Amino acid sequence: MVTNLARPAGPAVITALRPRKPLDPDRVPVFISYDQAERLITSLLDRVLLWAPDAVAGIARGGLVPATMAACMLALPLFIIAWDRKSGLTRWIGDPPAAPNRILLVDDACSTGTTMAAVRSALVDWGYACTTLTVLHDPDTTGYVPDFSHPMRELFRFPWERGEATPLGRTRRATGAPSELAAERLFFGLDLDGVFVPDISRTGYEADLAATLRKRQALAPFAVLPPFSPERAVVITGRPECDRGDTETWLARWGFQGLKLECRPNEVGADLASVARYKAITATRWGCTNFIESEPEQAIRIAALAPHLVVSWWSAAETRAWVIGAASPPGPLPAF
Repeated sequence: MVTNLARPAGPAVITALRPRKPLDPDRVPVFISYDQAERLITSLLDRVLLWAPDAVAGIARGGLVPATMAACMLALPLFIIAWDRKSGLTRWIGDPPAAPNRILLVDDACSTGTTMAAVRSALVDWGYACTTLTVLHDPDTTGYVPDFSHPMRELFRFPWERGEATPLGRTRRATGAPSELAAERLFFGLDLDGVFVPDISRTGYEADLAATLRKRQALAPFAVLPPFSPERAVVITGRPECDRGDTETWLARWGFQGLKLECRPNEVGADLASVARYKAITATRWGCTNFIESEPEQAIRIAALAPHLVVSWWSAAETRAWVIGAASPPGPLPAF
């Protein structure tokens, strides 16, 4: 029997490393949903069946969802294994499978291939027969190509990777620091009018704009706001840039002076489609994991333009939110 001890990886089976592609805040990633991930895995399993594995091992954390999918579809026992990047140690989390055994080793993706190669080497050293599967691999950067996988050169993201793109998560990755759970916590983009205060738009009130703006400045915030941490949030409002000063004054008056603020650039139109596109792009640039919108059609449009965001339509009247799912025709999201 294989004992559940941490072991260093065996001889490398990885070619010279190339740096993984950076998280580009100016590009909306190709989002691989849970449903798409399951279908991509399913399309590989006919060949996996020919190899006839006895068990599935998922690499914690990213490999656990696809490993669970594969294990359920193959009706095989599931085990969890982890690799520590700093120490180079591989260990089982929980009981290991009996040896000798044929293991299907699963991770979500191979960007550089370091993790998959290290864990596979350890399994072979421990006496297991091992074949490898990932949902995707990047042919431009990985030094280890899994036995079963789909190539993907575009910038992509899984649902369980949202936290990697937060401002702190992106900074840690750029400096080469290891991932940290605190850096991956939810980061919210929030609409302002309709979420913090009743919506009194300046559009259509040009005849008495000054009076309209004074009325808006006199409003008190709603008694109940969506739950968010101010240090992990940014207000992304459709108010124009010329309203920034008044908006910052209002936020400071009600105790939100530390809350980051983005106003609609002067060159962006005030129509609903343009504002929704601006919010989707800006939330992506910030690295938001979630976006809370008070206008239902805007919420739908944002969800369609940026499926990597968890978009919620917030009703101040009911003090609750509905998570929005939407789709739009494929194609690049234009930048401003």
